[in-house]
Amino acid sequence: MASGATDQLVQLLGDTIECPICLNSVEDARLCPECSKLFCSGCIRQWLHREESENGSPKCPHCKSQQRLEDFITFRSGSAIDALKSIVDSQQGPVGPTADDGHVVSPEKMQQSLRKLLLETEAVYVETEQRITQELDKQRMLLKQAKDNLIKTINIMVQQEFREIHKQFNDKIEEVNAWSDILTKNLDKHQMSLETAKHTVENGSVEDVFQKRQELEKTCAKLVKDLNGISPNVKPYQFNSQLIPEPSTWKFSVSKYSNARNSNEVQYSDLVTDDMGSVWRLEVHPNGYDDAKNTSLSIFLQLYSGIEGQYHYSVELLGANRSHVYEDETYFELRKGWGQNHFIDLKALQDSYLREDGLELRFSVRALNLIDKYEKMKKRATQLAAEVDLLKKDAKPDCLNHVFTLRNVVETTKTFGCLYSDVLNDDLGGCWRLQIFPGGNGECKGNFLSIFLELRNGISNKYEFTVALLHRSEKKVVKKTLEYCFQPALPFGWKTFLGREEFINNGYIQKDSLSIRLTITPPNAQQKFNYLRQYHERALAGIPQARPEPSFGEDAKPSTSHEPLEARLRKTSISFVKNLFTKSSSTEQPQ
Repeated sequence: MASGATDQLVQLLGDTIECPICLNSVEDARLCPECSKLFCSGCIRQWLHREESENGSPKCPHCKSQQRLEDFITFRSGSAIDALKSIVDSQQGPVGPTADDGHVVSPEKMQQSLRKLLLETEAVYVETEQRITQELDKQRMLLKQAKDNLIKTINIMVQQEFREIHKQFNDKIEEVNAWSDILTKNLDKHQMSLETAKHTVENGSVEDVFQKRQELEKTCAKLVKDLNGISPNVKPYQFNSQLIPEPSTWKFSVSKYSNARNSNEVQYSDLVTDDMGSVWRLEVHPNGYDDAKNTSLSIFLQLYSGIEGQYHYSVELLGANRSHVYEDETYFELRKGWGQNHFIDLKALQDSYLREDGLELRFSVRALNLIDKYEKMKKRATQLAAEVDLLKKDAKPDCLNHVFTLRNVVETTKTFGCLYSDVLNDDLGGCWRLQIFPGGNGECKGNFLSIFLELRNGISNKYEFTVALLHRSEKKVVKKTLEYCFQPALPFGWKTFLGREEFINNGYIQKDSLSIRLTITPPNAQQKFNYLRQYHERALAGIPQARPEPSFGEDAKPSTSHEPLEARLRKTSISFVKNLFTKSSSTEQPQ
C-alpha cells in the first residue's frame, strides 16, 4: 500500500492537470502563458468565444488576462502532461498507484517515474529557452539593420543637400565675380577720364585751364552722374533647400507716412494666408510703440488665426539701394504680435527708405523645418475636419435623433410578431414609429431581422433616415441608412436588416431587450425650412377665424386682452426659424 505522502503527491498532481472549466482531467491540454493554468482545448475555445461575444475581448477564466486562443501553449503528444495523466489515472482507489497490469506501484518506482518526468520537462524548458533566445537575437539583428539602413538613407539625402547648396553658392559667387570684372573695367575707364582732367588742371597753364574750364566742368559733372549710376545688379539671394520649407512672402505699403506718424495711427496690412492655412497680419506703428515713441519705427507680426507654434519670420524694409532686415524664430500665440519696438531709427528711415512720403515692407513666415510643417499641417487638418463636421450639421440638420429600448424580444422572435416603438415627434411636426420584426417579415421570416420606419402622421416629403442596432462593443453596432420620400402610413425599410443567427447569438439581445438609435434628417437646411413652413401652413389653415369678444357693462369685469391665435403661431414660427441654424442639435434625447 502506498504511503500517505505518496497519496498527497498523486492528489496534487491530479489537481494540477484538472481543467477548471469542466473539472475533469485535461484533454488536448492548453496552457495559459500568464498564469500557467491548464485547460481542455474544447473548453477554453468555447470560453474565449463567449467572452469575446459578450464583453468584446477574450480573457483567461483563471487570471482574467486578455489572451486569444492562439496565445495558449499547445503540448505535443507524449509530453510531460501525458506522463502526469498516466500517473494520476493509474491510481486505483485508496490502495495507492498501480501499474497497467493492476499491481500496486511501489514508492520507489513512483519516484523513478517522477524523476523521468522532470528530466523530460527540463528538456522542454531548455529547448524553449534556446528557441526564444534565437528569436530575440534575430529581432535585435533586424532592428539594427533597419536602423542602419535608415541612417544610410538620411545621410545620402543630407550629402545630396550639401552638394546642392554648395552648387547654388558657387553659381552665385560666379555671378558676383562676373559683376566685379564688369564694374572694375567700368571704373577703370572713368578713372582714366578723371586722371586726364586732373592732369590738365595741374600741368596746364592758367590760360589753358581758363579756356578749358567749361569743358572740364562738363567732364566732372558727367563723371559724377555716371559714377552714381554704377551699381552691381546682384539681387539678394536666398538658398533653396529641400529640408527647409519655402516661406510664404507678402508686401505691405504705408502711404502718407507723415500724417500717420503725426497721429501714430497703427497701420495694419490685409489679412494674408500662408500655405498651411494660417492667417497673418503685419502691424506698423509709424511713430514707435511704448519706449520707442518718437525715436523708432515699431513693427510686429501677428498670427490672426491658425495653428499656434514656433515659426521663423522676417520683416524687410525695402530701399532704393539697400534693405533693412529683421528675422527671428519665436512661438506665436493667436492675436499676439511679435517683432521689434526699435525696428529702425526714424531719422535713418527718412534719409534712406521714404519715397514719396511712403515706405514699402516685405514680410515672410515659414515653419522651422519639414517635420514641424508636417505636424502643423496635421493639426490644421484636424481643425478643418471639425469645421466640416459642423458645416455638415448645419447643412443637413437632424429633425429627430432618439435612442429607445424594446422588450419581450425573445418571445416575439419565436412567434414572428412585430414590436412597435413609441410614436416619436420630430421638431417639424411629423410623427414617426419604428416597426421591428425580430423573427423576420414576409418571405424573410425565420432568416432575418426586419426593420421598417413609418410616418404615422405628417406631410409627404423626402427624408434620410439611419437605424443603428446598438451593442456593448462599438465594433459590432449595425448601422444602415436609406433615403425615401415617405407617405403617411406606408412603412419603408429593410427586410434583411441582420441575419437571424447573428442577431440571436452575438449579444444584441440583453435581458430580453434590444436598443436602437433612430436618426431622421431632411436633405439639407433649406429643405428643413421648407418642411417647417408646410407644417405651419397646414396648422394655420386648420385654425378658425377669431371671433370678436363680447362687450361688458360698467360693472362687469373685463377679460385680459389676448392676441389672435393665428398671430401668435406666426410669431412662434418666425422665432423658430431664426433660431433654427444657431441652436446646437441634440445628439441624444432621454428615453
